[in-house]
Amino acid sequence: AAIGVPVTTLPLAVLRRRYMTPRGIWDVARRARSSVDAVLRTIDRNDVALVHSHTSTVLTGARVAAHLGVPHVWHVSEIVEHPRIVRYLLSRMIARSTDRVVAVSEAVRNHLSTTAPAIRGKCEVIFNALDTRPYRAGSTATARARLDLPSGPVVGMIGRVGTMKGQEVLLAAAPAILRDHPDTTFLLVGGVLNKRTADMDRLRTLATTLGVASRVRILGFDSDIVAVLAAMDVVVQPSVRPESFGMTVLEAMASGKPVVAAAHGGVLETVRDGETGLLVSPGNAPELAGAINRLLSDPALRERMGAAGRARVEAEFGLAPFREGYLRVYRELTGLA
Repeated sequence: AAIGVPVTTLPLAVLRRRYMTPRGIWDVARRARSSVDAVLRTIDRNDVALVHSHTSTVLTGARVAAHLGVPHVWHVSEIVEHPRIVRYLLSRMIARSTDRVVAVSEAVRNHLSTTAPAIRGKCEVIFNALDTRPYRAGSTATARARLDLPSGPVVGMIGRVGTMKGQEVLLAAAPAILRDHPDTTFLLVGGVLNKRTADMDRLRTLATTLGVASRVRILGFDSDIVAVLAAMDVVVQPSVRPESFGMTVLEAMASGKPVVAAAHGGVLETVRDGETGLLVSPGNAPELAGAINRLLSDPALRERMGAAGRARVEAEFGLAPFREGYLRVYRELTGLA
C-alpha cells in the first residue's frame, strides 16, 4: 500500500494443520466457494493477467484463476507429511489446478513430486529472499542489555513453540553443554499458536526437570529479530520435522552467526556443513550438544562460520535473484514484457 499497490483484505478459507483430515479438507474446500465469490466481487477481470497463490494452505486462487481464464502460479512453502491422505490429496490438487508451481526449496519440490509426479514438469525452485542490510546493524552489547542477559555465551533459538521446532531437543542437550560451558545462557524466543500456553509451560517444566532452568530464558514472541539474533553467539534450529526452508537460518547467517541445525528439509540447501554451520541428526540431543560445545570452545571458528554465512546469504539469497525469478515466471505465463 505504501508504494501505491491496491490492497484488499478478505477472509479466505485456509487449510490449517488442525484441519489436516479428509473431512477437514472437504470442509475447507466447501468454504473456499464463498472465498472465490468474495474475491471475484472484489477484482476487475480486465485488470487481472495472472493469479498468484501464496502457500498451499490457501485454495481460493486456483479457482479464481480458472474462472477468469488466466494463468495461476502456486507458491508452495510447506512440507505436509501427515496424515498421508492429506499429503496425497493436496499434492494432487496442486498438480491439477495450476500452471506453475514455485517451491521455496528442492526439499519442497521433491516432497510434492514424490506424491504427484506430474508436478515436476511444471515446478521450479525460487529460494526465499532476505534484505540483508538491517542484519548488519545489530549490536551485541545493546541487545543483551535489552534482554537483561547475564555475561557468558548465549545459545539461542527462534521458533514458534509447539511439537515441530525442537525446543525440547535443545533443552535435552543443555546439561551436556553446561558441563563444558557452565556460564552459557539458553535463549528461546517464540510465541505459541492459538494461545496454547500449555506448550510454553511444558518447556519450563522440562527445564526444571533437567536442572537447567536457571540458565534458560524462555521468552514469547519478539518482533525485533535483528536485536534478538545480535544477542546470540550460536543459533540453533533443531527441528524434529523437516522445515520447508527455514527463514530463521537465513536471518542468523545474515547476522553473521554460526548455525547448528537438524540435517533435513530445506536447511540442507542453506547451511553448508563445516563452512557456515554444523548439521546434526534430527532429534539427537547428544550430537547437538557436541556441535554446540565445539563452537563455544572455538571463537575463531564461530567468527569464520558467521562471516561465511553472511557472505553466502548476500550472494545467493538476496532480493535480486528472487525478484528476477518471479518476473521471469510471470512473463513466461502471461507473455507480457
